[in-house]
Amino acid sequence: MSNYRYKGEPEQRVFGALPEGDYQFVVAEIDEPYTNPRSGNDVLPVKLSIQPQGVPVFANPWCGTDKNGEDRDGIAEFLLAVNRAPKIGEEPDWKRLVGAKGKCRLKVEIAAQGSLAGKEVNKVAWFHRPKQVGPGAEQPPSSYSPAEVNQAAKAAQAATGGDDLEPDDIPF
Repeated sequence: MSNYRYKGEPEQRVFGALPEGDYQFVVAEIDEPYTNPRSGNDVLPVKLSIQPQGVPVFANPWCGTDKNGEDRDGIAEFLLAVNRAPKIGEEPDWKRLVGAKGKCRLKVEIAAQGSLAGKEVNKVAWFHRPKQVGPGAEQPPSSYSPAEVNQAAKAAQAATGGDDLEPDDIPF
């Protein structure tokens, strides 16, 4: 008998920035928002795990006024992208965001400061909103009867070979 115990698939290491494009992610870490003392904007520090390799990418969605004086709410865009937007006027449950899944567009930039200064790094260009947000998302009116909708759904399921979706897949 040996002392070896299988610990799962080894982590794949990625060196350098990922190519620009759309990627699925899982929220790995999150801190509560803080107010930037220079701009007065609220910033939400987020660490994303880009799938499938688990590459860490940091994002800082913010809410406030941009340099042109226009209002912007990137925190709301992020909450909608991971399907965790609260009711209007309520504070989000920040702890519930860890583990949430979403999709984002990554771009490549040259880091200006820190230990990676002068090197290519990934930055989130934007977060994609899912096609349907929340359990009570409004459905377009249908001129079909419920029986016709069920029949069409069964035919579509049979045509695609069954139910391949995972319960926590977000529809994009």
